Amino acid sequence: MSALTEQIAEAIRSHQPLPAFPGGLSLTDGYEIQLEVANLVAPDGFAGIKAGITSKQLQAMFGIDHPLLGRLYRHGHLKPGAILPLIEKQLIECEIGIIVDKNGQPVTAGVALEFAFAAFSSPSDATAPNLTAGNVAADKFLTGEQHPWRKSYDGIIIRFYRNDVLINEAPITESLGGPANAAKWIVQEAKRFAFEIPNNTLLMTGACGQVVAALPGAYRADYGDLGEVNFTILE
Repeated sequence: MSALTEQIAEAIRSHQPLPAFPGGLSLTDGYEIQLEVANLVAPDGFAGIKAGITSKQLQAMFGIDHPLLGRLYRHGHLKPGAILPLIEKQLIECEIGIIVDKNGQPVTAGVALEFAFAAFSSPSDATAPNLTAGNVAADKFLTGEQHPWRKSYDGIIIRFYRNDVLINEAPITESLGGPANAAKWIVQEAKRFAFEIPNNTLLMTGACGQVVAALPGAYRADYGDLGEVNFTILE
């Protein structure tokens, strides 16, 4: 393992800024480094694949025209009712979690929230390859009950509350054109960059609506007939 991968892994584990990156990394370099880093951070393996930088605005900031993929750490899986410590600069995204089979075909879908964290030591390091090397801000994720796959998710609105105050509202179809398109794109891109897709892989499709700061409080995510989940962040 190179010194860089070890430094990135330690920064991820300790929620510190990522180390300085060498110039000129390609996206392929970023994915190769990501696998080494993620293996260091999560020796017990991965639960799935996340899409990040799914909004056109963020993609423009990073000089790309497509999202990026990261690996979900198996040890980062949270259950409803979780009580979490406050981590400065951590962000929360309302997403949909899709379980696919070994062929990449969707089987079920349900509530999923991502707790993301990434900080660069220098603004000039904030590039797509470097973010990819740092596993696209993957940290923890929380899932609710999974439901059989549907042909359409039109009409489902996500409502996210902190201390009973609405802080995010968006259609579940917002990210990557909706669950079906999202699953198809993630699987295709994952195969392109040699991600493994074993049976029961979880795909997280990116933020629907606003990305919100992970501040102290009692949270509730209501996904209509897909159910709801609760968690708490302590001061």
